[in-house]
Amino acid sequence: MRIGISTASFFNRIPTESAFDILRQMRVDTTEVFLNTFSEYEKPFVDALVPRRGNLYVHSVHCLGTQFEPQLFSANVRVRADAENLFRKVCYAGYILGAKFYTFHGPVRLKKRTYTFDYIKIGNRINQLVDIAHSYGINLSYENVHWAYGSDPEYFRQLLKQCPALYTTLDVKQATQAGQDPVKFLDAMEGRISTVHLCDVDKAGDTALPGQGKVNFERFFREAEKRNLNAPALVEAYPRDYKDLNELKAAYDYIANIVIKVKNK
Repeated sequence: MRIGISTASFFNRIPTESAFDILRQMRVDTTEVFLNTFSEYEKPFVDALVPRRGNLYVHSVHCLGTQFEPQLFSANVRVRADAENLFRKVCYAGYILGAKFYTFHGPVRLKKRTYTFDYIKIGNRINQLVDIAHSYGINLSYENVHWAYGSDPEYFRQLLKQCPALYTTLDVKQATQAGQDPVKFLDAMEGRISTVHLCDVDKAGDTALPGQGKVNFERFFREAEKRNLNAPALVEAYPRDYKDLNELKAAYDYIANIVIKVKNK
């Protein structure tokens, strides 16, 4: 199992184009590239990232999905087409950076109400997006997010029945914030997990570096080992949760040591 750090951990601290050098300095060899804004989806920007990447393994790309991903499901043809144009740009970014996956959030929950999902309708649209991603050599990987449609295991259990080529990203922190046991997502997403995102949650429900909150990461990785999960596990921290890069590196080492412990027991 590869262990890495997402460049989302540097949001508002380090520009995307400088993240590769920082990761190398931290002796981290695996990452997910987080593209922060519309200008970073453009071809000249992402093309310029390639020589900066060097020998780092870019497993996946991610973007600020609330900017356009919900609109991919709009009933308005023009809105949907504009969103799809942006979606293709992120797919191209993944392709040119050598990534295998696009981490996707999808529609959001805008109001506190009961949502009833038409899994066939949603699945049909996602299958279209999967096909577009495939045309760029990229796989779509749908992430569980507590404020989006995919906030509970059952959503994924039902949706994956409709989408045979869809992958998933298991976010431990998002599961916890949704009041769910992350292990339940291991079962609901079984056989489809491409990526694991790692961040902690404190007793107040706020984010924290792995090892500084209430998430039992050793239990999670033991359960993952039982299920033969081999997807890369990436620390996706929030910049407000650490003072300097030494603290972020310590969180990365903490996870790496847990994985070694679990593998050797």
